[in-house]
Amino acid sequence: MTDADVLVIGAGPVGMLAALLAERQGLRVMLLEQAAQRHLQSRAVGIMPPSLEILRGLGLAEAFLAQGALVREAEAHGRLGRLGGIDFSDLKDGFPFVLSLPQDRTEDLLEAAVLSRPAIRLLRGHRVTACSQDDEGVVVSGEDGLGAGFRFSGRFALACDGGRSAVREALGIPFDGARDRRTFIMGDFADHTGWGSQARFFFTPRGSVESFPLPGGKRRYVLRTPTFIGEDGAAFLKRELRLRAGIDIEGVRQFWESPFYVQRYLARSFCLGRVFLCGDAAHLMSPVGGQNMNTGFADAELATWLIGQLIQGRISRATAASAYHRARRRAAAAAAGRAQLMMRAGTSGGRLWSALRNGAILLALHSPLRRFLARYLSMHTIPFLNLDRARPHLDRILATGLLPGESA
Repeated sequence: MTDADVLVIGAGPVGMLAALLAERQGLRVMLLEQAAQRHLQSRAVGIMPPSLEILRGLGLAEAFLAQGALVREAEAHGRLGRLGGIDFSDLKDGFPFVLSLPQDRTEDLLEAAVLSRPAIRLLRGHRVTACSQDDEGVVVSGEDGLGAGFRFSGRFALACDGGRSAVREALGIPFDGARDRRTFIMGDFADHTGWGSQARFFFTPRGSVESFPLPGGKRRYVLRTPTFIGEDGAAFLKRELRLRAGIDIEGVRQFWESPFYVQRYLARSFCLGRVFLCGDAAHLMSPVGGQNMNTGFADAELATWLIGQLIQGRISRATAASAYHRARRRAAAAAAGRAQLMMRAGTSGGRLWSALRNGAILLALHSPLRRFLARYLSMHTIPFLNLDRARPHLDRILATGLLPGESA
């Protein structure tokens, strides 16, 4: 007897969503998390329409919408004024907006749902250090918060344990990539701008500013920094917001700040035997554009669906592994490339580059391309963005082993 049908390692947003999706397949789930308590930081904030469709399938979309800010419009500004805007309400689906919701609130909602499902067993303070598998199942072991060892078995496992995934390392899967030289800082402040639920982007020779509304009357600012700022980030934010965008936050209440590096990594294999890599364990990319967490949500959805198909005997393990690796790696590579492109376009400085970039933005936002950009920025054009939209392609992969555009 195994301890669970599915072992999920890591109880961040992707891991908790994976547990809920596996439970929806009628599976027993054990969810193991290293931290004894959740980290109460806002971190990732953008939930895209394809991810909201996944949450709707779990009956959670309304709870998320009630907690977040619905961003229906984004404006771009240059040194001399407004360049144009994008209206997400033009999107032809049930979620014509991007949901802005701090990660700690996302985790609140997901954890409440996890704790309400008797088939999911959540164990915090359990650090997985080893993983092995055979033809019968997967075994993970490690140490709990009291220093006692543990060993759990499952028929399948989902590694959602972050960029330093112990499961991925235990299986010997290479993680190809590097850290980018660019550094950034983000900060959450009381919103005194009067912009409401509108996102704004400022592109100037000195550098860019990204600004997103947050629920509760807050607003996030993201700026590129010349070097990694480990201390006194508030002073940098105050100075540069004023110089780059004319935003004065002197005396405005600050809630949180965090400097960060940009990393870009892809696992060489997204699935090995009975173990599927999801989220940061499979890919890391620039947070510009909110691509990574949403890509992880789609990882979790496809992995749990394939496990359901495997348990029902509808497909072979080799077919499932190939379908998952090829579909999700293509999606992750597309999302990472898009995030990199947006980061470079938005952060490169200098007057000549700024003038050329802003001219291109001005033309794009006053042409039919504006509608495409709404779909592009909301991740509608990422391949295999969720199960419902990818089903025709998946049927082809499962039947022929070929991705769209491939021939035998």
